[in-house]
Amino acid sequence: MRFRLIYMIIILATGYISCKKVYAPQLSSVSTNFLAVDGPIISGDSTFIRLSRTTSLTDTTQNKAELKATVAVESDQNTLYPLIEKGKGLYVLGIANFDTNRKYRLDIKTSNGKIYQSDFVPMKTTPPIDSMYFKQTQADEITFYVDSHDPGNNTRYYRWDYKDTWAYVPIYHTNYLYKNGIISAVVKDSPDDINICYSTANSNQIIIGSTAKLAQDEMKQQPLFSITSASEKIAHVYTIQVRQYALTKEAFEYYQNLKTNTEQLGSIFDPQASTLKGNIHCVTNPAELVIGFINASTVANLQYNLLEKNDPLNPPQINLGTTGINSYAYPKPYFEQCVVSAGSNGTVSTGSAWSFAFPNVPDLNKQSPQFYVRANRALASGDSLLFDIQSIYPLLAYLYAPKACVDCRLRGGTNIRPTYFPPVR
Repeated sequence: MRFRLIYMIIILATGYISCKKVYAPQLSSVSTNFLAVDGPIISGDSTFIRLSRTTSLTDTTQNKAELKATVAVESDQNTLYPLIEKGKGLYVLGIANFDTNRKYRLDIKTSNGKIYQSDFVPMKTTPPIDSMYFKQTQADEITFYVDSHDPGNNTRYYRWDYKDTWAYVPIYHTNYLYKNGIISAVVKDSPDDINICYSTANSNQIIIGSTAKLAQDEMKQQPLFSITSASEKIAHVYTIQVRQYALTKEAFEYYQNLKTNTEQLGSIFDPQASTLKGNIHCVTNPAELVIGFINASTVANLQYNLLEKNDPLNPPQINLGTTGINSYAYPKPYFEQCVVSAGSNGTVSTGSAWSFAFPNVPDLNKQSPQFYVRANRALASGDSLLFDIQSIYPLLAYLYAPKACVDCRLRGGTNIRPTYFPPVR
């Protein structure tokens, strides 16, 4: 009897679990397509304002840019500073030095004739960043921090964002280039050097801090972000450019609510969502909701270079044990696509499919006609690239591989080193 009871409980529980369905809330009545305004008014540097429209959860268009709008910064003395549309909803004002004794607002006229304006806000002066540094917070993690202070005790509310840039490499290091029937050695840092690329990203979290409850306006050990040894970003040189902004109390509270609503709602113990009240209004329809908050300030900048010799973390050598392969070439799935097989002695075995051999010649560009027939068949389409020539007396072996395994630019970065980026050895 007891066995039968247990059996029935199991059957009922299994049936209950199997009958669960995904809950799809009915959100068709929720209004969307509100104007969203992002970006501060900056003095002493360029101002970037991005306009977009809110979308529903089921909308396949995630970024709905607001195009062909007229955007300007206006002073409380009616002076206008027009922004130029750069595409994809971005509007830019070149470097302008605004009067810190005046107030400013943002004026927007959309292509459908609607007019939007922010409240006038003071032009805040941002103190410089005292220092930026990192601490090893875990065995495989480092966290970056900034220190700042305002000796006049006038700032109190701060915001930071950053742009980080890192170097990355493809699976194969290219020593030779075959182009238009000519073989040439690759010159480091030249436009033809596809061995190192650089990728850049902007911060996507809200980083704010306040000293309002402190006697002195001193911001100490403000955390920015953490990074682990598993990240491709720190396999080579890594650069962070931090920007610091002074906020008004109202702007700080807006960003604080925005951070709560977007980043801290993961459990029942997190703060509950609150209504975001910005300072931008639709003049032609005061009842229309507008998303965003305009703040105005100068900006403080600081760059930090994390060099390989100063990095306490040890990035994993994901392609270990095979010579001829860059040890820190990410992501790993490329390895299976780019290497035909690995020999028992740990060397690359490209196989006949990705190599060909001809008699050794003193001048690489004075080959036999048969060489050019073979080379053009393998390389003329551009789908595969020559990356090395090895002497196997009395022959020369010409090694090539699919383009994605050789050209680092195919992952979206650039092979032109940014002027602010330190050389990579």
